[in-house]
Amino acid sequence: MLELETILSKLDSSDFWELFIKSDEDFDFNSRNNCYLVKEGEMLAYGERNFTHKLRVDDPIRIAESIYGKSNILGYRRLSDVSLIAFDAKKMRDEVNSSRAMTKSIIKYSLNRIFNIGSTKVPYYFEDDFLYKFADKMRRIEIDAGSILFGHGATATKMYFVEKGLIRLSQESGNEIALIGKTECFGESAVLQASSRSLTAEVVEDAKLRVIDAELIETELQKETGLVQIAIFGVLRRLEFMNILRNPSKQNS
Repeated sequence: MLELETILSKLDSSDFWELFIKSDEDFDFNSRNNCYLVKEGEMLAYGERNFTHKLRVDDPIRIAESIYGKSNILGYRRLSDVSLIAFDAKKMRDEVNSSRAMTKSIIKYSLNRIFNIGSTKVPYYFEDDFLYKFADKMRRIEIDAGSILFGHGATATKMYFVEKGLIRLSQESGNEIALIGKTECFGESAVLQASSRSLTAEVVEDAKLRVIDAELIETELQKETGLVQIAIFGVLRRLEFMNILRNPSKQNS
């Protein structure tokens, strides 16, 4: 659903540019002016509790921080010469702020998890106008505590909005990633990236959920600008490797 080459082909030439940076060249990844995707080369991200993660091609640098408007929470080190695809941070943030309700909610919820915003903070909600507009296209289901909604490796065809109850998201190792409660959504990452589930969703408290099918998500996503689609792509990739950084058993370097 989110294929980077397809998105880039739709962008105006003024929306992005390429950079080549030698391994020993000074470069400020903390600048708030730009954000990036890795095109070629090897880099290391490091952060919480000194965990590290080797960045892959297409992994993001500073996209989440640019949208959220904050300084880097990760450090970056080049292991080789690198090529980056660069974007103007303010332009991306402005377009995200003007995006549709579903997109805003997916991005804001993902940022919530990336930056570890706890339940004591104000939660990010699915916008009321989206729920009202698409109410007839979203099924309601009730599921008992102790049930597994989906497991690691399952095919992803739906995302979910919690009306009532509590859902635990955990990795294959059993490491808990998040507890999802009322007015939050989950399950969007694998759907948007057309990948299998990387987490297990277990119902902790009896739950009432709205089910949002992949077809509706794709229809809404295709209405967004290319930069907004890049933002979603980058935020979801960042969330994926933040989960790895926070789970020592999954370290790849």
